[in-house]
Amino acid sequence: MDASAVVASVCLLLVLAHGSATLLTAFTARAGLSVVPSALGVPFALPGLRATPLGATDWPWQLCENFAALLLVATATARMRRHLRVRPAARRVRRLLAGWTALIAGTAAAGTWRGMVAARMVEAGLWGWLLLPLAGALFGALWGLVLGWLPGVAALARPGPPRAAH
Repeated sequence: MDASAVVASVCLLLVLAHGSATLLTAFTARAGLSVVPSALGVPFALPGLRATPLGATDWPWQLCENFAALLLVATATARMRRHLRVRPAARRVRRLLAGWTALIAGTAAAGTWRGMVAARMVEAGLWGWLLLPLAGALFGALWGLVLGWLPGVAALARPGPPRAAH
């Protein structure tokens, strides 16, 4: 398993953890200010990958959240693969930063999608269609910045792709 597969696994574990009602409830109970942006319509935290809707949400919303979670994993994996392809002999610090920025890119992409879904669900006007995806990308990237060390450290544990003999 190379570093991109490890980063994908860590990102998948993160979206599965964010899909846990127990973890979500425990976190919001202890860090209440983290839900303030959600009161303004910004998607909360990372998208949660789960099999059934949470609380009063419906199936279309849950399917959109699941898509956002898979988009996060796919974007982060693609970002890490690109890093390994372009810089196969990168040093440890650069590999750490590549894993970190992979999650930032994934959360920003997922946040943009979640913002568009929120704009559609609330039948937002033009400004809602412009600002909700932008806010989703911004707050998604902030969550990626906070949690990005996890895939970054995991990327250090695995080697990059094998080098070609010259």
